[in-house]
Amino acid sequence: MKKEVEDKWVMILGCLLLFCVQFIVNMVTVALPTISSDFNLSFKMVNAINLIFLITSVSLMMPLGKYVVKYGIGKSFKYSIILMIVGLLLAAFSTDINTLLISRIIQGIATAVINGSIYALFTIQLPSNMLGYDLGIMGSCGYIGLCLSNTVSGIIVYYMSWRAVFLVLIPLYIITLFILMKIDDEWYLSNVNEIDHVGSIIYVLFMGMFLYGIEQLDGKNIIILILSIILLIIFFKYEKNKKNPVCNLKLLKNFKYVLGNYTAFVMYFMTFIATYILNFYLQNALGYDARITGTFLLATPLAVIFISSFAGKLSDERDERTISSIAITLTLINIVILFFMDRVPVYLLLVACVLQGIGHGLYSSPNNRFVLTSIDQKDLSDASPMLSTSKDVGKTMSLSIFSIICGLVLGTSNTIEKNIPSFIFASKIMLGIVICFGISAIILLILNKIKD
Repeated sequence: MKKEVEDKWVMILGCLLLFCVQFIVNMVTVALPTISSDFNLSFKMVNAINLIFLITSVSLMMPLGKYVVKYGIGKSFKYSIILMIVGLLLAAFSTDINTLLISRIIQGIATAVINGSIYALFTIQLPSNMLGYDLGIMGSCGYIGLCLSNTVSGIIVYYMSWRAVFLVLIPLYIITLFILMKIDDEWYLSNVNEIDHVGSIIYVLFMGMFLYGIEQLDGKNIIILILSIILLIIFFKYEKNKKNPVCNLKLLKNFKYVLGNYTAFVMYFMTFIATYILNFYLQNALGYDARITGTFLLATPLAVIFISSFAGKLSDERDERTISSIAITLTLINIVILFFMDRVPVYLLLVACVLQGIGHGLYSSPNNRFVLTSIDQKDLSDASPMLSTSKDVGKTMSLSIFSIICGLVLGTSNTIEKNIPSFIFASKIMLGIVICFGISAIILLILNKIKD
């Protein structure tokens, strides 16, 4: 297959995979109230349906990224897609909450394989002079999947059931499998010679325990959190002298790389929890059904589609930090509007969704380019999964912190419907934290631009 033709197929593959892996992150959000009703779940268990998926994906992403780029991205993707289809079918036919949670773990493992190496594939395969534009298109497809999932899921839940939500992605995953077979090529990073198995185990234990520990601040979780910090110290000392570490600590000396990862963490911290809160507010406080809620949230991906190609091309011509600062500012305006969600008219909440879409669409490509071009190609096996990890840690930590706040504010209450004022109060605390993170990211980007 000619290089130009293969590039086009990789572009299509990237668009489909990023759409799917981001769609799956958020697809059950609109369905959560219905799932909660079917299984009679507490709000803590409702959050666990998303948290257990995110914790699994984030914990495994970095180590699996190493294995994938060493043994072959193509065949690893094929295995992960098959595993994902199994997980989706198990979720669709689950008869209790435990089976559903197991299926989410399986989905998290498959997602970790793809997220941990997909940006490495793009950078290896695609021409560097068009990388920003290509990343813009594919990154926007991912964010469209993240946002469109609410709309599609809402319609499916309303007309069918929450179980059908898990089946909607299976045809797309089958298509990606056929594309991989059509390309019939393999991608490696030659600089990955040995894999640090012990370091991988320590990293997985640390990340899993840390993300689980911050989910609820009770006695048991505090002990788990302390143990995770001890494991982090052990991990850093162990990795310091390794030739092929799980996490290349030398990358942390590159401030631009660290800055790009931090702003990615902040952007996904902001947008994920904003959509999550707005979903529950629309359904539980305003009484909208899943179909209307999903349609309402469609404003965000439509805005992403409008701005995506422009943002990708812009990142090839303008300084990425300036574009990212503007994008985060627009997203912050969205957060401020949501902060006053119980006092503003509904149309302003719709405006907030549009601003979030414009902000994230404008941000995605420039920051991906900024991060991946700030390091040498030999470090891609470390940089690519770390970038994806930063984004997913942002989502996971935002949901974990919100779960803690809701636990403290709502107390032992099991439902939101009977405690709307408390839920709104908890949401405002969370959104206040989000605003602080957003301001810090803008300040750092501006200071780094001035310094250069």
